[in-house]
Amino acid sequence: MLRRIIPLRARSGRKKIGKRRSRKRLAYGVVVIAFILAFFLVYSSLHSSLPKVAIVDHLSSIPGQSNPAFVDACKNILDEGGLTWVYYKGEEVTVNFYRNLPSYGTSLIILRVHSAIMKTEEGFVSILGLFTSERYSDAAARKYPEDVEDGRLVEAFFSEEERAQGISYFGIVPKFVEESMKGEFKDTIIIMMGCEGLGYINTLTEARMNYTDMAEAFVKKGAKVYISWDGPISINHTDQATVQLLQSLILTKRTIKQAVAETMQTVGKDAYNSTLQYYPKTAENYALPNLKSALITNVIHTLPTAKASTRTKCQEIISRP
Repeated sequence: MLRRIIPLRARSGRKKIGKRRSRKRLAYGVVVIAFILAFFLVYSSLHSSLPKVAIVDHLSSIPGQSNPAFVDACKNILDEGGLTWVYYKGEEVTVNFYRNLPSYGTSLIILRVHSAIMKTEEGFVSILGLFTSERYSDAAARKYPEDVEDGRLVEAFFSEEERAQGISYFGIVPKFVEESMKGEFKDTIIIMMGCEGLGYINTLTEARMNYTDMAEAFVKKGAKVYISWDGPISINHTDQATVQLLQSLILTKRTIKQAVAETMQTVGKDAYNSTLQYYPKTAENYALPNLKSALITNVIHTLPTAKASTRTKCQEIISRP
């Protein structure tokens, strides 16, 4: 019987080759594990600290004004763009909700809320208020004595008939944003979907007037930009426009100026003839951070250099209390 005899040296060499291969496999395994760990650490960190969106749907609690299709469309865009989001239904939009709004750590806030301007007898603007879902009464006003007494909170109602029936709500005004909100926004984009956020129509002359008090208040509080309408707007139209605006800002990475212009070109104007505007104009070139690109870049920088180198609406009325 023939037997194959392997010299001792050859045997020894194979063992060395086997050991070297094992070490290489181990090294590659360590690199892969390190990459995976780094990826999830950075991914978790970015999702908890970078782009985060608040959908504040005050209108969802008002019969006939909820729009689940709008909410779903927003969520789908945010998911596709890699942003985390939190949805707040109408019942949650209270005075203290607004008070704590800056502390929620959001990069983008969508305010689907009723808003309106109270005008003087001469037809000029007095003040803009954003509705809450919290019912107003003399007894309820005693919960916020300083805010009410100083005019930071007002009584907001949809019609004189409803007000006569005791149906009215707390509304927040620019002074509330500046003085009663806790904390600071951090370069947050504010999309205020309600009426007259950046302008109104003089009831005597029919002239369209600019109004920036609310926008200035948010910017002073740390917001990067405030986007809203320069007059009345229908609910369906502002919903449609906001979906387009989000697509432009998040999916196609347009700047503020480009996204607003693209939105108006796409959806046009409704019967109120209002235009989407933004404040301040100096924010025109701002764009939301690209989360996916940030993930890739940060993961690469987290790995050891040597290893990485080898792997290459508007019938509302606002009234002072």
